[in-house]
Amino acid sequence: MRWDHLLAKLAQASGLEELVPDETGSCSLLFDGEHELHLTWDEAEGTVFFYGRVGDGQARLGEEGWRALLAASCLGAETGGASFALYGKSLILWKRHDAFADYLDLEKALNNFLPQLIHWKEELAEPASFADKAEAGPRPGPSFSLADLV
Repeated sequence: MRWDHLLAKLAQASGLEELVPDETGSCSLLFDGEHELHLTWDEAEGTVFFYGRVGDGQARLGEEGWRALLAASCLGAETGGASFALYGKSLILWKRHDAFADYLDLEKALNNFLPQLIHWKEELAEPASFADKAEAGPRPGPSFSLADLV
């Protein structure tokens, strides 16, 4: 489905008059007055990127804190398939999506990404506290065996 049609349906569902991307194909939505989510359309690739700021990219998380973030985003284990990145001075959570078949696919993707964005903003709101938790040791992650994949 075309990006402009998806944005029109998203605007309608959100009660907005319209949702118009800028010259780069990007637009932003603000949820609950505090959670900004950016959507960027890459026409050449036919993909959509979701991203939002979750923390300060210059925060003093310590080696264990940064290690915990890398472990959490490894194969999307604790991030719903999203990854962390540094963008300027911000730590962002981002996820790439191939073109959506219809509006319901876009809505489902947004409903899966937004809770992750909110969770990680809360986790990283106090960098020292997050660093302390990370130094306490590894958190148990999901476990699976090769038998689960077959």
